[in-house]
This record gives sequence, structure tokens and C-alpha cells, in this order.
Amino acid sequence: MKNHYIDNARFEEIILSYQRDPENHEEELVSLFDVLIQNIIETFKFNVDPDDAKQECFTLVLKTVKNFKPRKGSAFNYFTTVIINNLKLLSTREKKYAKKIENYIDRHRDDII
Repeated sequence: MKNHYIDNARFEEIILSYQRDPENHEEELVSLFDVLIQNIIETFKFNVDPDDAKQECFTLVLKTVKNFKPRKGSAFNYFTTVIINNLKLLSTREKKYAKKIENYIDRHRDDII
């Protein structure tokens, strides 16, 4: 397997193995998720702190991995959707927070200076 490519069949195999025996398959699963998360962050260029976003995505995918069922769709598509939706949420949260700070500074400019 190439460093930046995930073979869906192998990905699903590792996920199912992890679901049965997390201890013995965690390292490979984390490695695959690392590639997927990093590729999505770099490709979609979300306006988020990459390290924080990566940590949040890892937390989410490790919580949701138990819910994955291959008969409902490919692992690659399932987890790509989970990660992208999470990054959209984080990006929106960042924008709202920045706007809130900006509004606060604008309202209290005379007090700050």
C-alpha cells in the first residue's frame, strides 16, 4: 500500500478485524485513519488548526468505527463523510468564534485602548 493511498478492501478488513480484536489491530487502523484524515485536511483546505482538527477527527472516527457495517457502504466513503462533516463543523465553529471576538472588540474598542 502506498503512503497516501488507502485500498478500501484492506481498510474494511482492518476495521472488521479491529471490531473483533481492537488490541491487535489498533496500530494499523490508526495508521490508515492518519492517512485518510491528513489527506482530507490537505485536500479540502478547511480553515482549522490542522493538529487540533486531526485530534478531533481521530476521536470521532475511533468512536464511530464500531458502527461501521460493510453492507451499508464502503469504509472509505463512510469515514470520509464522517471526517468531512466533522471538519465542516469545526470550521463553522472557528468562524463563529472569530466573529464573536471581532464583534466584542468592535463594541469595546474605546475600553480596550
